[in-house]
Amino acid sequence: MDSTYSTCSDESILRSIHETDDEFAFAELYNRYFRLLFNYAYGKVNDQFAAQEIIQELFVNVWQQRHRNTIQCCRSYLFSSVKNLIISYYRKEFTRQYHYNQWEIQTRESSELTDQPLLTADLQNRYEQGLHLLPPKCREVFLLSRKGQSNREIARQLEISEKTVEQHMTKALRTLKVYLKEHFVHIFLLIQLF
Repeated sequence: MDSTYSTCSDESILRSIHETDDEFAFAELYNRYFRLLFNYAYGKVNDQFAAQEIIQELFVNVWQQRHRNTIQCCRSYLFSSVKNLIISYYRKEFTRQYHYNQWEIQTRESSELTDQPLLTADLQNRYEQGLHLLPPKCREVFLLSRKGQSNREIARQLEISEKTVEQHMTKALRTLKVYLKEHFVHIFLLIQLF
């Protein structure tokens, strides 16, 4: 590192940066102010990484705008720039937090939809428990109908009349309807979803 600038004033260093793109002058300015500005930023944001990012952004801006800006008072310019970057940091942080909260709400709502497998399993258990409430012959008729067999096929297979099959079906549906009544809302939702 060049020690030429160690005794120069801030304004002389800025002039060298502005007029001759002197990287040594810039390095001297960085070394003079980094710790002071970092401590200031850290005191405001209470996050070392964020404070370091703010100061890095400040010095990148100083270098990139070295030909546009003619800074009169270096120290006040640097501190007011850091203050503006801190405000910008909090705006971004607020926006990020807002979007995160929105995402969390949507995730919670979608997780309610992903509870469908649990509801389906619960409904399936209730359905099977309801089947066990049916008399054996009634249950057999009902299960055969769920496998796609017609009343005539069931009657022929079980050697009973079609009218008896219809009576068993009516009884089974009535019993299951009463037993599953509290789950009708879930049944309706499942039907709508699928």
